[in-house]
Amino acid sequence: MKSANARVAVITGAAGGLGSALTRELAKRGWNLALVDIDSEKLAELVGTLASSNNYITAHVADLRNSDQIAALTQEVKGKHGSVHCLINNAGITLQKSIESHSIEDWRRVFDLNFWATVSLCQVFLPILKEHSRANIVNISSMAACYGMPSQSSYSSSKAAVQAFSESLRVELSSYGIGVTCILPGAINTDMIKATLSESDDIAQAKKNLALAQRFGIPPEKAAKCIIDAFERNRRQKYVGIDARVFNWMVKLCPGLVSAVFANTYQSVNKVNPT
Repeated sequence: MKSANARVAVITGAAGGLGSALTRELAKRGWNLALVDIDSEKLAELVGTLASSNNYITAHVADLRNSDQIAALTQEVKGKHGSVHCLINNAGITLQKSIESHSIEDWRRVFDLNFWATVSLCQVFLPILKEHSRANIVNISSMAACYGMPSQSSYSSSKAAVQAFSESLRVELSSYGIGVTCILPGAINTDMIKATLSESDDIAQAKKNLALAQRFGIPPEKAAKCIIDAFERNRRQKYVGIDARVFNWMVKLCPGLVSAVFANTYQSVNKVNPT
């Protein structure tokens, strides 16, 4: 049931592991939701699980790499909800490929979704967010933004761009009462890597990385609570997971060591024999 008093959040990548956890947690807290994903079946399934709730929840299928679909999405959400109080840019993609094997198309695909979609969504929803005395934008970056990860150069670069963009945006929007929070998660126990697993340079190693993330990553439900608490407190940024916090300090205190560890690990895993 639609409530005129409930706050409205837009969540991209809503059908994924973290997106669905954010959806459920915000629904528990009484938010109305506009859920966005490219996967119509998973999106419909997610909405179905919340059918018994008192929240007003709408599903929006869109390819966020397409600017026309982003523009149409804004009108859809505005038409169905009337307003938006929070935009959560969660949709993302990663590739486990060396710089040599990264094609220009690979770079464009990763940046189009991870970075350009984030920028575009912030721009098109900004007039709606400005209608309120207090609103929020949440951009999901990654601990990979702290230091360029080997075999994930496009992902690290795009997430570092999201972090820098968020910092600029927060300063520019502060006078409008719009908080901007950048989230830098470590490993989360989701299936994100699976989406592009078959494209990896080393599929066996990519599967090992997935297994590690699923074994040691924090539950998406815990990550969702941390993220929501962070933006409700208008935090500038939030490292989610002990691995993200430790990695951030290691990069700041001993970047040379981080570089050496990455280099040795990369050479060992990829059986690189420099001449």
